[in-house]
Formats: sequence, structure tokens, C-alpha cells
Amino acid sequence: MPEDIRPIEVPEDQVEQFALGAFFYDYPIISTNREMSRGYLDGLEGMLQQLGPQSDLAKACKVVGFAAHGIKLRRPHLTKRAESFYQDLLGTLARGIDDPAFATSAESLMIAMLLGLYEIVMADENRPGNHQFHARGVAAILQIENSPLDLFGAVHFIRSGHPVISNEATRNCGIFSAAPHHEKGGQSLDDLLLAFGSVWRRANTLLANKSDVPDLYQLKQEAMALERDFEEWQRLRCPSFNPRIVGHVNPTRNGTRHNVGCWPGRVDAYFDLYVAGVWNTSRTARLLLISLILKLSSVVHDAQCHAREHKEALILVGDIIASIPYHLTDELQNFLDEGGKGGKSLEPGRPVGGLLLMHPIYVASTLLIVPQEMREYLKDCLSWIGINMGIGQASVFAKAPKIDKQYFADGSLLVWAGMLV
Repeated sequence: MPEDIRPIEVPEDQVEQFALGAFFYDYPIISTNREMSRGYLDGLEGMLQQLGPQSDLAKACKVVGFAAHGIKLRRPHLTKRAESFYQDLLGTLARGIDDPAFATSAESLMIAMLLGLYEIVMADENRPGNHQFHARGVAAILQIENSPLDLFGAVHFIRSGHPVISNEATRNCGIFSAAPHHEKGGQSLDDLLLAFGSVWRRANTLLANKSDVPDLYQLKQEAMALERDFEEWQRLRCPSFNPRIVGHVNPTRNGTRHNVGCWPGRVDAYFDLYVAGVWNTSRTARLLLISLILKLSSVVHDAQCHAREHKEALILVGDIIASIPYHLTDELQNFLDEGGKGGKSLEPGRPVGGLLLMHPIYVASTLLIVPQEMREYLKDCLSWIGINMGIGQASVFAKAPKIDKQYFADGSLLVWAGMLV
């Protein structure tokens, strides 16, 4: 390994340009079909062209670029550079609070989101990160509660004139509503997730208060109806939005631990990583609803058979697992050609794939309706994302015995905020 210093022949400003270029390679997803995909941080480059390469927004992008590559390449001088820029930007945000034009701008929203992403990247077991402060900043700019599900309510408000969101597609239709359907009717995924948030909060309240059986039974019926609405949403997607099978991984010897990406079975690909993220968001919501249905059934002692729900849970987690190689490598076909027997290691792809994947697989790894071997495999995938993609919070998810709910929610809010531009 060369010394951990800037090569003498590389000027200081060129190092910063490398960091900026690395960020734009690693994280934004540019949509090639607006009816199919919102992309991810899709409008960020256009904002940067207006503000210039020396702007605070450019510096926020460099913060993430320096941090992520400093971790992956084990270069402390890069992470120190990231820390220096980060501290400067904290002062900028603090001063910007007094300027209403800046405090309600798309630029301030993106700077807060990117500084939160920096904390997600830099997190480790000893320092889980302070991303929650930036999540609160994002929530304040959007004038919402500090919850990722409240983003969907914010979009409804934005349609009536909120100035922050620059993405016209999001402004007009919502965050996850790009998903085209081949039949008329049905609810949007945004609306379903808003309904999910309502059911989930009420469930937590009723269960904590040990409410009467009739109230819990009624809530269970609502959860079952909503879970079927999610199932209907998945069924109504048009063929081009659906996952497609691109290969299979063969079983390994019994008792052999599966390499990341090598869970036996099919491997799916998608239109792009935004679409894959939309699908896994819907699957995760359904898994949580099924888990809630089974818990409520146990509490009210209704003795109902939930064989369908158990079967659906296995299908859903299988679908998530089938998406993992697509998220984690840019060399999917090479991996399938060489790794069909399950012994090939993945070549790490763009970190945005791991960023969009880590929250869904963490949720699945915590649910008892998911078989233990699958849960252990998902934890291995989280560790792999942390080590190979430079996203430290994934390693925290993999190793911590328990994650605070608000800590998790704040991270989800920051990740989803990247779909607002």
C-alpha cells in the first residue's frame, strides 16, 4: 500500500474534483424513463450546475465522497478531509437558519440530507453516528414529523405550493408513485405506506395500553385488509416494472455458510435500482403487516389459521433475497456466469445499491416469521455492505443486538429524502 498522503504530483484542487466525481459515480441514479423511475438524487447534478463547483452543496457531495472512499481504501487522510468539510458545513447550516430563503430551499434540504448520509457512512460500533440531527433538519425543512412515512404526507402538502422539492415528477405524483400499472384502479404505494403508518402507530398504542380484545381484533382486520391491498398493488404493476429472472445460484453442500449473493435460487434484475428499492419497500411493509397480524392473532386468541400469511412471508423474503446480487454488484452477469455453483464472491458495485438495500434487509433480519438461516444470511449481507461499500451503518445493523427504532427511522428518512430531487 502506498503512503497515506496526497501524491505530490496531484494538485489539491484536483483531489477535490476526484472526490466530487467519485460521489456522482457512486450515489445518484439518473432516470432514463420518467414514467418508470424517479431515479435517486436525480436532480442533484442540475442543482450543482446552477450553484457552481465551489458551492456548499458541492462541498457536501465531497464530504460523502471523501468519507466513503477513505473507509473503503483505508485512507485516514481522506476521512480527515471529509471531517474538515463536514464541520465547515455544520456552521453554514447553523447560520442559514436565520435566512428564510435558505432555510426553505432545495439546497438546504440536500445539504442536510448529505450530511446525514456522511454520518451513515462514518458510523461504526463505537460511534453509531449522529445522523438523527440531520434527519430532524430534513423534517424541519419539509415541515413534517420526524418520521420517514411522513414524507408522503409532505409530498401532498408540496403539491399545494411548498417550495423545497425540485423534482417535478415527485411534486406531481409522489415519491414511489412512478410505478406504472397495467390495470386501472388501485391505490398508489405512497398512499398505502401512509395507511401503513397509521395502522402501525395505532397498533403500538393499543398493544402498549393493553386495550380490549374487540379493539385489537378490529385492528387486525384492518391490517389484513391493508396487507391484501399491498398484494394487489404488486399484482397490478406493468410487466416492464416487474423484476425479471436473470439466473440462478445452485445449492451448496449442506451446512456450508452461503457467500453474500449466493443464496440458492433465482436472481432477479430490475429496470434500475430505484425500481428495485420501490419493490423492496413494498415487500418490507407487507412483512411488517404479516408480523403484526400474527402478533394480534396471538394476543386476542382467535385461533385462526394463518397459513396463507406464513406462506406469503416466505415468498416476500425470498423475493428480497433474489434482489441482493442486483443491488450489490455491477457485474451481475459475470457473477452468474462464474458463480452459479454458489462459490463466487461478489465484486462490489456502486454504494447506492447497498444504501437502498440495507434498511429492508435489516427489517427482514429481525422478524421471527423469517427462518433463522435466512436472518443470519441477511446479517452477513449487512456486514458485507459495511466493509465493501463503505457504509458503516450497515455494519452497525449487522452487529448491534438491538437497534433503537428512532435511530432506524431517522436513517430511512434521510435515504428516502434522496428521492425528492
